[in-house]
Amino acid sequence: MPVRVLVVDDSALMRQIISRMLREDSELQVVGTAYDGQNALEKIERLRPDVITLDVAMPNMDGLECLRRIMDAHPLPVIMVSYLTLAGATHTIKALELGAVDFVTKNTTHDPAENLVMQNELIQKVKVAATIRISELRPVVTPFAPPAAFDDAPSPAKFNQLEVMVIGCSTGGPRALHQLIPNLPAGFPVGLIIAQHMPRDFTRVFAQRLNDLSQLEVREAQTGDLVQPGRVLIAPSGRQTTVRRDGEGRLTVAVSEAPNLLYKPSIDHLLHSVAATCGHRVLGVILTGMGLDGAQGLRELRNLGARTIAEAEESCVVYGMPRAAAELGGVEFVESLPQVLPRVERILREYR
Repeated sequence: MPVRVLVVDDSALMRQIISRMLREDSELQVVGTAYDGQNALEKIERLRPDVITLDVAMPNMDGLECLRRIMDAHPLPVIMVSYLTLAGATHTIKALELGAVDFVTKNTTHDPAENLVMQNELIQKVKVAATIRISELRPVVTPFAPPAAFDDAPSPAKFNQLEVMVIGCSTGGPRALHQLIPNLPAGFPVGLIIAQHMPRDFTRVFAQRLNDLSQLEVREAQTGDLVQPGRVLIAPSGRQTTVRRDGEGRLTVAVSEAPNLLYKPSIDHLLHSVAATCGHRVLGVILTGMGLDGAQGLRELRNLGARTIAEAEESCVVYGMPRAAAELGGVEFVESLPQVLPRVERILREYR
């Protein structure tokens, strides 16, 4: 049976373009279109789609309000479709908190190559969305009470064998990070770097949102930033982040356009640089995500004796990257999302 898709956009042209893109794949069936949120809610009841593509900015009822009502009344996998703008990024990050599975950015040019990129991305993400368990689409609720033992965590000075924690994630990652980062205490004893697959400039908005919710300083990484306790650096989208040492031996990051890899940021590239710089003195974590990125880097870290965690299938929105990491032998511990921080705390205590 083909995946039944409802396309929601206030632009008749975009409804036509998105529908045409989806119809290029025989495994997808566009069962209808809607011109705003209210119209979408009416058609959901009648058409019973498997997946919805949802515009963000619409008159009468916008995408965010429509998404809230979908998740309240009849949760369905939703792919947000937005423009690559600051406002679009802000609304998209909010949509991910509300339960959207993923997002695709609209192509604003007439370049056939870019249209094909959008089409392939849209088809792939709709297909993945159709496989997701509805129970994993609940809106993010933060924060929950952090593990009490973090209150007694050893001081940074005692961490001569653990220098940095690195998290890699993709599809479902923003929602997972919203449940983890705000629950780390201000005194978290190691620096943290996160690589999350996002379009260019979206990570700046995402970092600001996490910073607003967190006790730690969270910001988009820039060349020269120190990796230090109390700070979370988000690898900028559209570029690569590399960890290295400065002239005083301190851990810093460098952000550049190279190397030109499939993913920007590349989790594997970041982890390889961490392995080359820090060796075994690393805690690596792979969370929910589609594809293989991060699996080789985590295996390299584990082979060096670093500590590694992968999210369990039961809590993943997409069990792709964690599965790949486990199959390559790079995973020391497999934990459901609510158990990731307790496992981190237990690992930290080993370095007292």
